[in-house]
Amino acid sequence: MAGSVLRFEAQTVIRRSASEVFERLADLPGYRQWMHRDGVFGGTELTSALPVRSGTTYVDRTRMGRFVGEVTEHVPSTRLAFSETFSMFGHPLTQARPSYVLEVDGDSTVVHHTAEAELYGFARVFKPLAARMVTRERSHTLASLKRSFEPSPETE
Repeated sequence: MAGSVLRFEAQTVIRRSASEVFERLADLPGYRQWMHRDGVFGGTELTSALPVRSGTTYVDRTRMGRFVGEVTEHVPSTRLAFSETFSMFGHPLTQARPSYVLEVDGDSTVVHHTAEAELYGFARVFKPLAARMVTRERSHTLASLKRSFEPSPETE
């Protein structure tokens, strides 16, 4: 079935090593500890055994429903990618493919974040709304990741 594709690209610089940033991104159950709370994200539950690696499966709980996902690429300190599908009544409505490429820059890491979302069936009529939601959620995710490495006011 033909779909409608949305694409998001952004980057941020985090003053930590690529291995630290990768560990945080690969710790799927740990997202609840650092992810922003004002979006659609509700939490991630692994549906396969640890450790997280290519082929690991999970479910993201969101305000919209459950996204069934899989880690599609897991190259420590370098690349991490996912594929997630949102279905209703057994029919896929959205497939999201977020990915991260980490680039060392001195004592910092440049995080290149790309996300594609493909809309199927009647979900295609919501493309403008979905585009705003993807941009907002992905931007919040990058900002939350960066903020999670900054010292809190209590520890300064």
